[in-house]
Amino acid sequence: MEHYELIVIGAGPAGTPAAMAAAQFGKKVLLIDKRGEPGGECLFEGCIPSKVFENAANRYAIFKEAQNFHIELKSSVQIHWEEVLRDKEKIIHRRSKEALMMIEKIPTLTFKKGEATFVDAHTIELDAQHYSFDKALIATGAKVNIPPFTGNGIKKAWTNRDVFFEEEIPKELLFVGAGAISCELAQMFNKLGTKCTVLERNNRILQHVDKDIAEVIEQKMIDSGIQIELNVSITSIDYYENTFNIHFSQNGETRNLQKEQVLLATGRNANIDTLKLENAKVSYDRNGVEVNELLQSSQPHIFACGDCIDSPHFAHTASYEAGVVVHNMFAPHPRKVDYDKNSWVLFSDPQAASVGLGEEEAKKRGIDVIVSSYDFSIDARAQIDKEELGFVKFIIDKKSRVIIGIEILSENAASLAGEATLIVANKMSAMDVMSAIHPHPTLCESFGKLAQKIFMGMMIQKKQNREKEERL
Repeated sequence: MEHYELIVIGAGPAGTPAAMAAAQFGKKVLLIDKRGEPGGECLFEGCIPSKVFENAANRYAIFKEAQNFHIELKSSVQIHWEEVLRDKEKIIHRRSKEALMMIEKIPTLTFKKGEATFVDAHTIELDAQHYSFDKALIATGAKVNIPPFTGNGIKKAWTNRDVFFEEEIPKELLFVGAGAISCELAQMFNKLGTKCTVLERNNRILQHVDKDIAEVIEQKMIDSGIQIELNVSITSIDYYENTFNIHFSQNGETRNLQKEQVLLATGRNANIDTLKLENAKVSYDRNGVEVNELLQSSQPHIFACGDCIDSPHFAHTASYEAGVVVHNMFAPHPRKVDYDKNSWVLFSDPQAASVGLGEEEAKKRGIDVIVSSYDFSIDARAQIDKEELGFVKFIIDKKSRVIIGIEILSENAASLAGEATLIVANKMSAMDVMSAIHPHPTLCESFGKLAQKIFMGMMIQKKQNREKEERL
């Protein structure tokens, strides 16, 4: 039986960097993935293909908006969807191939295709072969959650895995769920001419997004022609004569809709069903493998990270966790994960970005905060671009004066998120941000101007407090 110092199960954005880092430190590592190609869900069926589609849709939409900049287009504009699909495949396989080449250059790292299962706490089985290990990392990601709706339409509905392989743009598409995947794809397909409908069980879309941001995106979706139905409880999805019939109740009323195609975007579950974790006595629940702040499971030598644990489900967060795992496996002094500096971007229209603690989360923790915003309607760059919808919001710990969170709503939120991440990660104050000289006219000026607004407000408040004390 071959022995490894580390066995990593899953070659996505958590498993691959962890395996490579450990092997580069000289550890004998086995990396296993059932797909046989590194990249994981994000690369093959998640954020990368969705952004290829989003990029194409946005550029297509630019031509429709050309008249806003006094540009007249004489001929009609067409999009060749089959070429977009080819671009997606090229990018996916290029990135996977490049990752595989990097893996193959590390002599102490072995990559195998297959589905691993635990035999016991120090042994896994792969293709009828047993391999022993000192340490293991579970990084198997998440899978699509299929809700328990009745009806034969469930098996025929798309998920995010299906939609990226369809060769034709649908004429109409109904989304079940109004999370990040639905909102991004609904806006994207809407720009391509698809009639989109979104059904959401809650009273607003994007439940995990800042309420001010979600409200603006929801209105933008409605204004663009997307039908949004809230407070919906679906009972069944039937399929007959090439048509989906969706039955649901809404605010006490029974309704149904008929649509050409349905996409289920109802969350994700940890992809751990086939691992036989009970053989290794690794504890898990409905949220995935149970881990501590060091990302150790109930077996201290078996770690888990990425979407198969109860943590923020983002590729970059998984890669961050992978670094923490490798450190805690082989370095003398352990590190705890710190999600208070996590960041994410929603590629909606307009885009949204969040870093650190949101306003609601800070208040839940009992942190007394100062919240202040800079509205892009007064910004020179936003006025030039005719993209005035949006804002930058700072959430500041009133006691320490540290900026603990930043929310951004802007057509260019993804580009602005980098500076926001550095501000929060380095625990900067408004004074620190104000001391930077931001170029004009750019959207990143918003950070400096908001910091100046907050600083001046604090100075005025101090002055008023002094004057009040003197009067007393």
